[in-house]
Amino acid sequence: MKQNGWRWLGWSVSVLVLILVGIFWSQFSRIEEGGALRIWFSAIGWLAMFGTVFSFPNLSRRWGVILILFAAVVVRISFWGAPVSDDVNRYLWEGRLLWMDENPYAMRADDESWAHLRDGYWEDMNTRDRMTAYPPGMELVMAGASWLWYDLKVFKVVALMGDLWVLALLVILSRDYLRPIRWLGFYAFNPIVISSFAVEAHFDSMMVAPMLTALLFATRQRWRGAWFWLGIAVQMKMMALLLVPLLLIGEHRRATRRLLSQPLQNFGAYILGVMKGGWPFALVLVLPSLIFWEHLGGMFYGLFAFGRDGAFNGGFYELLRLLGVSGGSSRLVGTLLFGVGVTLVFWSVLKGREKDLLTAAFRAFLLLLVFSPIVHFWYLTWVVWFLVLRPSKPLLVLCGTCSVYFLAWVYGETDWGWGYPREVVVATWVPFFMLLAWELRHVCSRSKQKGFPAVQSLSVVVPVYREGPQLPRFLSKLEKVSEGIREVIVVDGAAELDEEKEDLGRGVRLVHSERGRGRQIARGIDETTGDLVVILHADTEPREGWVREVLRAVNKMPEASAFALGQRFGSRSVGLLGVEMLNESRVVFGSSVFGDQTMMIRRSALEKIGGFPQQPLMEDVEVSLRLNEIGRIEYLGMEWEVSARKWDQNFKGRFWTVIWLMMRYHWTRRRSWEEAAELSEQLFKEYYPSGKKEKK
Repeated sequence: MKQNGWRWLGWSVSVLVLILVGIFWSQFSRIEEGGALRIWFSAIGWLAMFGTVFSFPNLSRRWGVILILFAAVVVRISFWGAPVSDDVNRYLWEGRLLWMDENPYAMRADDESWAHLRDGYWEDMNTRDRMTAYPPGMELVMAGASWLWYDLKVFKVVALMGDLWVLALLVILSRDYLRPIRWLGFYAFNPIVISSFAVEAHFDSMMVAPMLTALLFATRQRWRGAWFWLGIAVQMKMMALLLVPLLLIGEHRRATRRLLSQPLQNFGAYILGVMKGGWPFALVLVLPSLIFWEHLGGMFYGLFAFGRDGAFNGGFYELLRLLGVSGGSSRLVGTLLFGVGVTLVFWSVLKGREKDLLTAAFRAFLLLLVFSPIVHFWYLTWVVWFLVLRPSKPLLVLCGTCSVYFLAWVYGETDWGWGYPREVVVATWVPFFMLLAWELRHVCSRSKQKGFPAVQSLSVVVPVYREGPQLPRFLSKLEKVSEGIREVIVVDGAAELDEEKEDLGRGVRLVHSERGRGRQIARGIDETTGDLVVILHADTEPREGWVREVLRAVNKMPEASAFALGQRFGSRSVGLLGVEMLNESRVVFGSSVFGDQTMMIRRSALEKIGGFPQQPLMEDVEVSLRLNEIGRIEYLGMEWEVSARKWDQNFKGRFWTVIWLMMRYHWTRRRSWEEAAELSEQLFKEYYPSGKKEKK
C-alpha cells in the first residue's frame, strides 16, 4: 500500500527510540543511579511501544512475525549493560549454596553457620534476615545458572530465555485467536517487560512461560501436558497455583462427559476421572522437592513471612490505608474481596459463561494484583501478555504510570529511605481504577447474554449516494473476491440507479431509501437474511478470501456483538497515517466504529438493540454505543484499502469537523438518546443540504 513508507518510518523511529533508551540506561553502573531519569526513560519507552503497534507496516503475517522477533531481540540486547536488580544477588548466592551441598531452606542467609560462604554478592543481597521463599524448581535453576557462570548477568540470560519463550507462545496464541500480528508489540516492546527481564533480570518470566504453555495445552484439550507445564510454573513461583482450579474444571468436564456416556459408572469412577490427568502435576511438584525435603518447611515459613509482613505499592491496600484503615484490616478486606472475585471467575468458567481459559486466567491474576499489598512493577508481567489477545486501556495505562516506581531509588538516596509516599502510590493506581470502572460499566447487561449463535451466512449492505461509474467496478470486484456471501443489497439514497439496475451484477438487489447513511443502512438491513450483516462502502477494496477469514474469526468470538475490519487509505500522507492510527485506537480502546472501517454486526445483536438506528448522521457511533451494552466490539485487523478522495479535498477542515461532530454528539448523547437523535437530524441538514453529496 502507498501508506507503507510512512508506516516504516514511524515503526523504525519507535524501535530506534527503545534502542537508544537501552543504550543510555546501560550507562548506569549501579541500580541506585538515575532514578528520576529512569522515570523519563520508561515514559518515553511507553510511548514508543504504541508507535511500534499503530505504525506497524503492512506485511504478511510471516514477515511481520520475523520483523517483530528480530526487533525484540535487538532492543533487549541494547539493555544488556544495564545493572540488574539487587534481588539477583540472592538468586546467584543461593544457587551457589546448592552446589556447595547446602540446603537454602535450612536457615536464613545471615546465619553465622554460612559465614564462610559470604562474598560480594552476599554483601549486596537485600533481606538477608529472611528465609528464602523460592520453590525447589527455581532453586535448581539458580544452582544450574550459578554453576555455569557465577556472575549476575547469567540471570539476564535466564530471564530473557523465559521472556522470548513467552513471546513465541504469543505468536502462536495470536494466530489461534486471530489477532493482528502487530499487537505482539504490546508485549515485545512493553517497557514493563523490558525493565523486568532485559534490565533487572527477574525470574518471573520463568513462571509466565510454562504457565502460558499450560494454558495453550488446555485450550487444545491436552490435559496431561497442561498439568505438566502448570507444575513447572508452580516450581518457578508459587503464584501459579492460582490456575489449578481452571484445570480441575477442565478435568471435571471431561470426566462428566465420560460419566454421561457410561451411566453405569459410579461416583468413585468420576472422582478418579477428575484426578487421573493430574499425575504429571503431582510428579513435577514432588520430585524436585525431595532434594530439599529435610528443610522444606523453611520455604513455607519464608512465604508466610513475606505475605504477612510485606506491603509496598498495593493499589487497593494503600488506598484503604490513605483513608485511615489499619494495615491489618486493609489486608483482611483485600483478601476477602480477592477470594470473592476469583471465586466468581472460576464459577463463570464452571457454568460455561466464560469459555476462554486465558481470559479467566488473566482475570484471576489481575484480581491478585489489585488486592495484593505488594505489587512490584515486574509483577505486571503476570498479566501483560493478555494485551496481545485483547488490549486493555486500564492495564496499558498502569504500565505507563508504574514508571513512577523508579522514584523509590530517588527517595532511597534521602533520609526517607527506599520507597515513596502513600499518596504517590494511590496516584499511580487511580487512573487504572477509573478506567477499569468505566470498562466494567456494561458488565451487568453483558452478563445476561449467553453468547450469540454461530454465524453461517453473510449479507452485504452497500449504502450509496451518487457514486457514479465507480459503483459497477466496486460490485464487480466484490463478486470476484466474495465467494460464499448470501446477498448484496445496494441502497440508493438518490433514486438514480433504476436504469443501471441490470449492470450491477448477479446476486445484487437494488432498493431505494430516503437520503441519509443511517436510514439507508437500516433499510438495507431490513432486506437481508444473513446471520452477519456487513456494512460496506463503495470506495473500499475488498480482499480475496475475506468471507472465509471473517466467518472463522466471528465464530471464534461468540461474546462479541459486532466487528470492524479496519481501514488503510490509498494515499500517501502522514496526516492520513495519523487518522488511521486514531481510528484503529478508537475501535481497540473505545469500541466505536466508523462506517469506512467495514462494520459487521450480528443479526441477533441487532434484534436485541431494536434494529439499526435510522439516523442520517453519526449512526455508526450510535449503533456502537448500543451494541457495546450487550457485547464487545472486536477489531479484526484485516484492513481494507479505502479511497482518500474526501480527505484529500480538505484534510484539515475534514479532520476538525469530524472531531467536533464526535465531541458534540457524545456530549448530547450523555444527556439522552432523544436529544442525540434530534442533533443528528439537525447536523445532517446543516452539513449536507439537499443535493450536496455526503462527505461522511
